[in-house]
Amino acid sequence: MTDISTPHISKNWRDDFIVAMRTQDASGEQIGDALATIDAHCAESGESAEEAFGDPTAYATTLVPEPASGSGLGASFLVGVLMGLLGLLIVPRAVDDWVIGTPFAVTIGDAVALAVVLGLTSVVMALPRRVLPWLAKVKYSVAGLLGVALMAVLVLAMLFLTDVVAEFSWLVALVIGVGLLVASVTSTWRDLSTPDPVADPRSADAPPRRTQWLTALTFPILTMLILGIDALFRLAS
Repeated sequence: MTDISTPHISKNWRDDFIVAMRTQDASGEQIGDALATIDAHCAESGESAEEAFGDPTAYATTLVPEPASGSGLGASFLVGVLMGLLGLLIVPRAVDDWVIGTPFAVTIGDAVALAVVLGLTSVVMALPRRVLPWLAKVKYSVAGLLGVALMAVLVLAMLFLTDVVAEFSWLVALVIGVGLLVASVTSTWRDLSTPDPVADPRSADAPPRRTQWLTALTFPILTMLILGIDALFRLAS
């Protein structure tokens, strides 16, 4: 959330800068101070933000040389998303096995999906200062396509690489899946549960503070939606 007027900064530059600062784990207060300084400079010099400060993502990196203690969208948020995605894939299958009375079968496709998620998680955790700014620079459409592509890879691997490598109780799988969903909420909650709006240091009015708790519950909600749709299909058949 942003509560600061910056009439001398273009919207695109400002939005990219805010996202880049968030991925550097900067607080709303830090971002507000930086935007106020940039806006004041542009007003005095007549330069655009891009002319004066260059690429917004690169400039944001220079302002936060070390991770801050704010509540930005940092590595924990992306790790939470990956755990939520894995939980979303496991829980409906475990429930399906419970309904039809079969054990949960781990296939080669499952192993590939797990390896992909663990690999991406490791990259994000090992190189957050490179991965997160890069993600901040890509367009939302590109980010959406990357998300769809990742989901497609995981689903296709599970659909076509069906050789079973292990079997265990559906209950164990369900516990693991629910655990991943809970972990995803916990991991993203740190970034989203504490409101941290971008405040204008030039204004005495405190901005409204809203909790974006619904975002942290995205994957549990999607899982319940899939289970509900599956139940409706079973009742209709």
